[in-house]
Amino acid sequence: MLAAMVRVIVGLLFSVAVSETSTQAWGAEPAATRPLRQRPDAAQREKARDLQIRLTTALTKHLDQLLDAKGHVAELSSKGADSMTAISYYHLSELTGEQRYRAAAVELARRILSQMKQTKFGVLYIKEKEAGDGEMIAGGGPPALGWYAAWTAYILKREGGTNEELKYLAGVIDWFPWNEGGWWANTVDMKTGELMVPLSQQGAVNKNVAMALAAAVTGECVRDIDPQLAARLKAKADKCIYERVLPAQEPDGYWHYGFRGNDPDNKDILGYYMVTMEAMIQLQRYTTSYRDPKFQAALDRGFQFARDGLAPMTDPYTGPASRWTSKNTPKHYAPADDPRRGFALGMLLFEGECLVEGEAIMSHWLPKFPYGNKGAEGAHAAHPTAAMLMALRRTLVDAK
Repeated sequence: MLAAMVRVIVGLLFSVAVSETSTQAWGAEPAATRPLRQRPDAAQREKARDLQIRLTTALTKHLDQLLDAKGHVAELSSKGADSMTAISYYHLSELTGEQRYRAAAVELARRILSQMKQTKFGVLYIKEKEAGDGEMIAGGGPPALGWYAAWTAYILKREGGTNEELKYLAGVIDWFPWNEGGWWANTVDMKTGELMVPLSQQGAVNKNVAMALAAAVTGECVRDIDPQLAARLKAKADKCIYERVLPAQEPDGYWHYGFRGNDPDNKDILGYYMVTMEAMIQLQRYTTSYRDPKFQAALDRGFQFARDGLAPMTDPYTGPASRWTSKNTPKHYAPADDPRRGFALGMLLFEGECLVEGEAIMSHWLPKFPYGNKGAEGAHAAHPTAAMLMALRRTLVDAK
């Protein structure tokens, strides 16, 4: 019954013909010589429409399982999960017209805001971290701070948030420790505001882009309320992106974890690359800026790296591995190892209009969707799925 309902909704929204479900991949291996954003042919459009239905069905099933009989959202296990699930509900409401999903998004946004206000600085606890002197601190900060501040502000701006609430969210981002060289602190003690490492040390690229996202989104939300605060936040976001992030990109589109090429061995550096790209995409999607040729060229290089450097090492493709690696970077991504990776990559591929690789990978990974999962695993499937649906809608409308 659910699948039938979704077919009707998707057909109405996208004005596309519904085909029989197929999980057959398009082609054998990604073609590095193929340019980005080729106009899809009829067969590719047909497969993309079918994937829309399957993605919408999966996202609806998952988010429905998080709602109780009265439509209230279950308690989730992390603030990042709260915010990514909130924006997923919001987009599903836009795609389907279902008001209960809009209500769920607002409920989660208000839950996050309430929790932020219960802390001293508006920074929520993530986990215990070791400071530079060996002392353990209650760590909080990006990238989660970037997500929950941005999505909460974005939703409340459109759904009845007060001026005071929006200024509070923007003020949290404005307060967070900032180096005038163009970067934010990686982590603070959420109880004292003290830094984990000196602010003179430039942090991780994915965390900085997430903070730039929060600064840009919250700044736009208060532009008519507090123009000076808005301008200050926009200036920080621009300085970070244009003076630090874009110049640090490798010619093939890759971003190092720490800007400078000293990728740590104890992290999956390609996973963090995908986090960086997600935030770059969101800067364009959720603000009125970052559409200039310089920014777009960096995004396009990133999409090309996702297609040519990451898709080949991701199921159902069989290789080779990326040349960028670390001790903890897998040589191959499979759903059984970390289900988040395929969904994150799917988002990048569809945003870059790499339909061939995107359809092949998501057809393989979608059966592993962690339905009803209340933690990071569920959120890291839901949010990219919502983003893929938005990207596919745009691509197929443009391809008519």
